[in-house]
Amino acid sequence: MNLNKLLDNRIVYQVLALAFAILLFAYVNSDKLNTTRNNANNTDTTMMSADRSETLNVDLKLNVDSDRYFVTGYPAKVKVKLSGPSALVTTTANTRNFSVYADLTKLKPGVHTVKLKQSGINKDLSYELSPQSIKVTISRRKTASFPVQVKYDSNRLTSDYSIGKPSTDQEVANVTGAREDINKIAEVVAAIEIPQGTRQTITRQVLLQAVDNSGKILNVVITPQTIRVKLPIYTTNSSKKVSLDFVSSGDGVKGKSYKFSSDVKEVTLQGTKSALSNISKLEVPVSIEDVNTSTTKTVTLANPNSGVTKVTPKNVKVQIEVNDSSNDDDSESTSNETSSASTAKSEDTVTDSSNQRESSSSSDSSSSSSDSSSTSNSTSTSSSTSSQDSE
Repeated sequence: MNLNKLLDNRIVYQVLALAFAILLFAYVNSDKLNTTRNNANNTDTTMMSADRSETLNVDLKLNVDSDRYFVTGYPAKVKVKLSGPSALVTTTANTRNFSVYADLTKLKPGVHTVKLKQSGINKDLSYELSPQSIKVTISRRKTASFPVQVKYDSNRLTSDYSIGKPSTDQEVANVTGAREDINKIAEVVAAIEIPQGTRQTITRQVLLQAVDNSGKILNVVITPQTIRVKLPIYTTNSSKKVSLDFVSSGDGVKGKSYKFSSDVKEVTLQGTKSALSNISKLEVPVSIEDVNTSTTKTVTLANPNSGVTKVTPKNVKVQIEVNDSSNDDDSESTSNETSSASTAKSEDTVTDSSNQRESSSSSDSSSSSSDSSSTSNSTSTSSSTSSQDSE
């Protein structure tokens, strides 16, 4: 009877339902927790054991006698595809403790196809090189020095401005490359770009380039790679005319003397007032190297300083008169002998005149003495006569 009452009580059923719900919740959540743990363990195992790939750009090294040979045609970098355990691939990509190289030690000058090799990649990794081989040109190495030429476009300035003489922190560059390319070099240039309408001096770091006669850039190594260039820009509102002073340059032929003349007596300089104020004449060096006979040379006039922007005319013809130094000495000797003879003759004439004057003086003295003696004798005779008369 009491059991029936208990079963008819709604509270008992609610408590039982709550207990079953709690048990069911606990069972479901414990099953999910085990599943999550299993999945995590499986993921860690998968990550440790899974493979992956990564492609790297690596510098290409050359094994070659660089003191004797110069190599061209090879790429600076190659691609390396690494495959293997993920952790190992990641470590190798981060450290890059391996290298890719081309062995050229046993090759002679010429064009060769060389297979690339690697050193340092872990044996548990697989790799793939791209390209697998390269074509290179091996040439005899040569180094030469060239003066640096500054190139620019002066047409980008306004009409009342001009460019002075450029200055650089390096006047000579060393160029290394294949012997054939070095022999083709016409000049090493530093090309500086002038902005349109520039009115102020430009100072820039400029890349050097070696070019041939057609202006083609040659594949060589230049030291230094860049130089600092200063390009003075001045207003051209002042001008001045100055005379030319020709001076010899170089070693002439032994036993020869040189004289210079030109139909152009003066030139016009343009530049700043301060620069022109210090110039009274323009010194023009004329080369007399190996000049044996009289000749005419065309000489290019250089700007005397950075403040002078233009010289007009730019070129003048100079007549070089060549004489033998021995003839000049003989002429001078003859002139000296003539002068000495003239001097001696003049001295003789003076001596003769002096002798004549002395002779005349002596004659006059003798005559005077004779007259005096005659007078004395006469006086004596007169005295004697007077004495006799007195007696």
